[in-house]
Amino acid sequence: MAKHEGKVLVLFEDGKLEIERTARDIAERIEGRGREVSVLAASGVGISDILAAELYVLGAASPGSEAFSELARVFKGANLAGRGLACFGSSGAAVAWLKSLCADTELAAAHVDFTGRPEPAAIAAWLKGVLTSA
Repeated sequence: MAKHEGKVLVLFEDGKLEIERTARDIAERIEGRGREVSVLAASGVGISDILAAELYVLGAASPGSEAFSELARVFKGANLAGRGLACFGSSGAAVAWLKSLCADTELAAAHVDFTGRPEPAAIAAWLKGVLTSA
C-alpha cells in the first residue's frame, strides 16, 4: 500500500472517557510525527472532515453507538479507495462493528486493529505500525 502523508481524522465514541483519552493520545502522537490531525467526537463529524482525510482512525467502546450515525450515513456507498483505516476499541465486537460501517468505502486496513487496555507503550507500538503502513 502506498504511504499517505495527508491529514488523519481520529474519531471517538461520544461519552466514553477512556476511548476519548485514547483518541486524544493517538492524535498527540500523530502530531508529534509531523502529520496534520483532527480529533473529533463521532457525532460532530461532517462531510468536509471526512473528505479532507487520507487516514481514518476510529474508536469505540461498544458496537452500535448512535454517535456514529452520521459517519455511517456518509460512508454508505462512498468510495474512499486509496485511503487508510485503523480501528481501536474496548472489545473485538466494537472494532468489528466500526469496520462494518466502512464496508462500502473501499478503505484499506492500515494495520491490525487495537483492542483492549490502552497502555501507552502498546498504543505507541500500534500507532507506529499504522503510520508506517498507511
